[in-house]
Amino acid sequence: MQIKSQSSTWAGIFTLVSVLTIGFIGTYVYLMWQQGRATWLVYLVTAPFFAMGALLGYLGLRGFLRLLRFGHWHLDIAGPGAVGRPLQARLLPSRDVTPSGEIRCDLRCLNVTIVSAGKSQRMDTKTLWETSWTVTSATILKDLGLSLSLPVPASGKATTQGANGAGVKWQLTVHVPTQALSDEPIFDVPVY
Repeated sequence: MQIKSQSSTWAGIFTLVSVLTIGFIGTYVYLMWQQGRATWLVYLVTAPFFAMGALLGYLGLRGFLRLLRFGHWHLDIAGPGAVGRPLQARLLPSRDVTPSGEIRCDLRCLNVTIVSAGKSQRMDTKTLWETSWTVTSATILKDLGLSLSLPVPASGKATTQGANGAGVKWQLTVHVPTQALSDEPIFDVPVY
């Protein structure tokens, strides 16, 4: 079973939201300016929106640069993991990657709940369990990958995430340092 990292999804979302935010606010300011109603108050009120659009644009561009540099990452596992047993996995890049230092792996068990307040909803994430470890590697070849052993504890909970995103999920983040730009692919790992 191959699990694709979430990197490209987030880069696309950040870039899209950035374009929409700057586009709508920019159009509003332009129309106010054309009508002669662009006072200092208009600029003051719209400045945080421009700043947020610029930040999201930066994060999206950074994500796309990582995709150009490293390509996509996959996590290859034989099947879902079992609580209390280590899960053997293989980290596969879409092109050869040479780390400049130790690779850090973070495995977390998260409980995601949906909190409703009137008509609005938000997701609240609580870490139930987490661990980190490092792996030393030379070049990670796209055909061979990097073998990992994910230490799933006996005290952990099984994956119960529903369609709305609420429930328990396991997430693996792999920090791969390189000379120019580090990459951090994130994977949702099924554990039952």
